[in-house]
Amino acid sequence: MQNINPKPAIVPTVLSQKGIFWTIVLVALFCASMWLYSSWSALSAARERLAEPISTTIEMPFFSVTTPLGWEEWSNVTDEVAVWRRKGVDLPILHFLSEHDDGFAYHALDVNAAVVLRIIDEDITSEAIPGLPATLALVSKGVAQFTVKPGVMGVRVDFDFDTAPFSGEAAIFYSGDVRYVVWAIWPEEDEASEAEIRGYMSRLFDVMKIPNIRESIDRPVVNSGHLTAEQNERVHQQVDREMALWRLFADRVETGTTAALLPALKHYREAMRLLSSIRQERLALGTDEFKRYLTFLERRRRDVEEWFVVLDKAMAMRDWETARSQAQWIIDHATLTGERVDARRAADALAKIPEEGN
Repeated sequence: MQNINPKPAIVPTVLSQKGIFWTIVLVALFCASMWLYSSWSALSAARERLAEPISTTIEMPFFSVTTPLGWEEWSNVTDEVAVWRRKGVDLPILHFLSEHDDGFAYHALDVNAAVVLRIIDEDITSEAIPGLPATLALVSKGVAQFTVKPGVMGVRVDFDFDTAPFSGEAAIFYSGDVRYVVWAIWPEEDEASEAEIRGYMSRLFDVMKIPNIRESIDRPVVNSGHLTAEQNERVHQQVDREMALWRLFADRVETGTTAALLPALKHYREAMRLLSSIRQERLALGTDEFKRYLTFLERRRRDVEEWFVVLDKAMAMRDWETARSQAQWIIDHATLTGERVDARRAADALAKIPEEGN
């Protein structure tokens, strides 16, 4: 019988498996080095991102604003925003304010430097700039008009303080019944901040957005410092004529003549525009005639809403012929100041109607 010698079992040892061992070690070292490299790269990238100057967009009820790159601190309260270049340092500062007042809807843009500075001075308080002496007076270095957007004008002013080494720039404008005041102040010797702020203010409406608020009148741009007694008398004569026509058409509205509504509103608004041009619009606000006008204005708004009910219904039913006719009718009849937005809405709807009505 043949003897069978079993093959001895070899127990693996580090020495016998050294090739596999070092392979595992090398792979582990490689993975560790890749992880360290990846972590270091991510950390470096994070540090670079943290080092980059950033800006913040702040949303408010009547505006939004994007802060300058790298400005370190900001605050917002109700209807105003303040932004500081350096945290804990009062100057330089940028300040944005929106003020709502029904009377602003009929308020002229006054480019009189004294009036502009008074509005700014009322907003520059010790809360905005701690330690600012209350006795400081603003001194105008120049006033200029500028366009906010089509139909909306603004006024800019450069100013100094009479007894303090500060300089500033401000902008004031109105949109509907909201007044916007934007101002900036920097130390006189801080040329870098001045250049940065002036660049920011020059493109203000790239960084500051305002809603489309309906206008009530074609807002006059006036200089109250140049108004004369003769001009005042002439304007009041024109106001009297417009008010007589307003009462004529308003009486017809109240007797059921629907067609008299639009001319009645137009004549009253022209009277308000004329009073605004001599800075006397507040004489009319709150009167019985003004309350009557507001009643008619609300009736007009309901009429416009009904126009769109007809248009929206036709669009929903794909009745393209009716929709096209109604959209064009709105475009032709939305002619009251402030109704351009309605005409634009109807034009947008008209553009969506298929050419062939299919």
